[in-house]
Amino acid sequence: MIRSLKIAVVSPNAFRGDEEYKNAKMAVEYANKAANKGAKLVCFPEGYPGPSSGPMNSGGNLSKSPIEMMRDSAMYHGIYISCGNLEESLEIKGAYYLCHKIISPKGEILENYKRCQPTPPVLNANLYNEDRRHILPGNELSVVDTEIGKIGIIICSELYVPELTRVKMLMGANIILNPIGGSTGKYKAQPYDRKGNIVRGSKINMFRSIAQCRAAENIVYVIGSANIWFDGSPWGSYVASPEEMIAGLDGEGIAYATLDMERLNYLKRSWIEDDLKAPLDLGEYRPILCQPGQNRDRRPELYSKLVEAQADAFNFSYYIKGREFS
Repeated sequence: MIRSLKIAVVSPNAFRGDEEYKNAKMAVEYANKAANKGAKLVCFPEGYPGPSSGPMNSGGNLSKSPIEMMRDSAMYHGIYISCGNLEESLEIKGAYYLCHKIISPKGEILENYKRCQPTPPVLNANLYNEDRRHILPGNELSVVDTEIGKIGIIICSELYVPELTRVKMLMGANIILNPIGGSTGKYKAQPYDRKGNIVRGSKINMFRSIAQCRAAENIVYVIGSANIWFDGSPWGSYVASPEEMIAGLDGEGIAYATLDMERLNYLKRSWIEDDLKAPLDLGEYRPILCQPGQNRDRRPELYSKLVEAQADAFNFSYYIKGREFS
């Protein structure tokens, strides 16, 4: 196990629609900058660099697909890159999967996670383009074992579902990536000041709060970034350890952080009673800011309710009736 890991979390000024191809070129620049700063893992947001809302063939403006360009960047710098796109369903016309990938320093796609709990069609249409409202659910939760750690992905508001992070922790994940779509414009569901301006950082702060909980209750790192679609966007990035928020930005840019994997392993292996005694040497003392061993503080025999059907749950398989969309 590596002792520490420097990461770069990118919240890019993102392009949509016919200009979306520009994201790929910008993503290469972000990766160059991050690698030159020593980052071994570069994390991009949901659907970035795409294609997502623009032409699925990148509009003929690129010699390679955006994902192929990211594979080239990973190989060139010898780094891991996490990035996303939409992929068309091969079985159902007019339907897509929202995917997020982990690319190795050899350019290999180690993980291609398909979002298991997509948002409803009306929101999909807003985010990805009007004719892409039907995002099919993936059906596999997975964790990829890499040289920098065991990594799981949960896309955007899947962070709100505690079971998803918990399952991935139980599968061995010590790093959870949380790529976020971000708001494409001004909506009612955003805090405004008295002058009608969106409060800076307001939406990403919700995710930071939830991420801090997920990190503490599972003893994992949780890392998130969002697309910045417009000036004054309330989104940004974050890096949550089990003990505290260790990095983040409001708005566009790259947030850097060093993950202390040795510390994480200590917190996973310890129990709270191991640290109840007062420190003997305050000069060497490092306070523990979470409950160590929380990842093992469980009684699964009490949790059967979690797998029972819920009458008012959203039907992620609504598409099955017709098997094709007009």
